[in-house]
Amino acid sequence: MLGLLQTALHLYFDYDKIGRPLNQMGMGTSSEQRPVGVVNPVEQFKLRLPNMLRHVGIISIVSSFAGPFIYSLTVRKLAWRTSIFWARVFRFDIPHAADLSMLPPYHYTLILRSIVSGFLLLSLWQVSNLAFDIYVVQEPLKRGQPISEDSRDPNGVLINGLRTKKPLVKAFAFWELAKICQSFPNRRGLIFRDIDRPGGPAWSQISSECLKTIQAINTRITEYGQPSAQQQALSKPQEVQSLPRIGAPLKEGQVLLNPPPPSTRREMMETKVGSFAKSIGNNPPTSYQNPLSPKTQQYLEAARNKLLTPEQQQAITPAHVQTQLNVYMTRFLQSWLGQPFRQTFARRVQSIVFGQPYSELLLIVDAIESLKILATASIKEDDYGKVAKDIPLIIRTFIITYQSLERFMATLPVHWTDVNFSEDQRRTEDVLSVLSALREGLRELVEVFGGYSYEIGIEKGDLRVARGIAGMGDS
Repeated sequence: MLGLLQTALHLYFDYDKIGRPLNQMGMGTSSEQRPVGVVNPVEQFKLRLPNMLRHVGIISIVSSFAGPFIYSLTVRKLAWRTSIFWARVFRFDIPHAADLSMLPPYHYTLILRSIVSGFLLLSLWQVSNLAFDIYVVQEPLKRGQPISEDSRDPNGVLINGLRTKKPLVKAFAFWELAKICQSFPNRRGLIFRDIDRPGGPAWSQISSECLKTIQAINTRITEYGQPSAQQQALSKPQEVQSLPRIGAPLKEGQVLLNPPPPSTRREMMETKVGSFAKSIGNNPPTSYQNPLSPKTQQYLEAARNKLLTPEQQQAITPAHVQTQLNVYMTRFLQSWLGQPFRQTFARRVQSIVFGQPYSELLLIVDAIESLKILATASIKEDDYGKVAKDIPLIIRTFIITYQSLERFMATLPVHWTDVNFSEDQRRTEDVLSVLSALREGLRELVEVFGGYSYEIGIEKGDLRVARGIAGMGDS
């Protein structure tokens, strides 16, 4: 029972969620400066341990007092019968009239043992989960340097991590890239100078992976508005394949003359089957079309008028029954029992925008921050000028993604199970974080490259839209 309770709490409070902060610090942040929420692991453990122990103590005490009572009312008889059955299989001296003992479910020794054992078991579960939550979100640094720094090819290891299909490795690779862009100018310079790599310069490969991650938002939103492959297959007309011929071919010549009498057993069988089919087709049964005779229908109508009042007849109409079912369903969904069955607006937006089953929120924000910082730093650090030609594409991608998110949040219909929805819930927190990162990225890109828009190929329309999104006006 304690395991079932812990499972319910684990699912309800979402203990599996990893609370990693977003990387929105900007360029020039030292490795010692941590974003809000990133604290030393030991300090985090000290801060969260008292609350965790208090939580464990309350659960162990409540379950110790309620557990024996619930056990005696629900599980005890079944456990006793099962134990007696297997005991009789191996021992034959157990009487058939063996009954349950009448000992009360509460005894101080049992309560004390339950509290101690429950407290220790719950502490083990909670401490393990707490340690995982704290240490798995530590920055991808080793002795104050990016974890790929020890490799012979740091950029190659980083690019392979960005391209991998493993979600955990990919998440740490994007996180490391964001940390490199924010706090390690030497590694940024190494990315700009690495132009002779297989597959193209390091900047081109890194920016390509970041743009793919950002453009995936538009792809998922577009695919949501289109019918699925299964629906397209159902709506597509299918070719009807003719069945194999099982009868004789059609006759040629004088088909109106009476056929000769059948001479073989097969011809006799075909003649009998054909005659039966013709008789059914010429005289179709009427009982399938109208199973009740008019007189029977009159009797039923008179009985209904005599037994039921007009209000009762109205209450059993299909429309009224559907209305009542809708009322009961709404009440159920509004209660705490219906909470797991609600498809809230925020949950649907997050699953569509950030993907499923694993959210790509952190990857998207890291990709936006990395592109923004690398692009703005290239003014001084890109000696070969490889970044300038990609600035128009980056700005256009930011604009399209921002507009697509704004339009999607404003037009996404509300699911019928979201009974507590209000219009102010359309601005979900996670999507607002992405919009904020895109808006800040456009602002810094316009500030740095706005004066060189003609030289690097930024279109006037894109520049004007970017200024409007960033709130800079048409200067």
